[in-house]
Amino acid sequence: MIGGGVGISFRNEFFNPQTPVNIPVQGFSNGSRLRLVLLPTNEARFHVNLRTPEDIVLHFNPRFDEGAVVNNSTQGGGWESEDRHPNPFEQNKIYTLEFVSNGGIITIFINGNHFADFVERTPSHGVHLIEIEGGVHVHSAHVSH
Repeated sequence: MIGGGVGISFRNEFFNPQTPVNIPVQGFSNGSRLRLVLLPTNEARFHVNLRTPEDIVLHFNPRFDEGAVVNNSTQGGGWESEDRHPNPFEQNKIYTLEFVSNGGIITIFINGNHFADFVERTPSHGVHLIEIEGGVHVHSAHVSH
């Protein structure tokens, strides 16, 4: 494990927060970026949710038990249709995961390489919280606008 779960915060950057972690943000509009340095653990799944007060704009969910990454969203509390991709993550290896808001599309990068584009079904400008839960240790999280 990286660090000891100390949980230090420098305004929009968080180091070694305990999982699960909720990171407050003020919108995720065009040009916004969330950069995570993380280490998937030995559990079957983890997820990163970009949330509005009512819904999930993006649910990013690597599933080791299915060999897939599932991207999805909710509207009115109900799940929409899944986008599935092969899971590039390996457990116990460090990754940089980035989400970039780009005019109605959230572009996802893993270790600086394009992974997927997620077409917003709910506008991301209403995002107020980043939730990270499951089998992952977060070394750092940084939100920039």
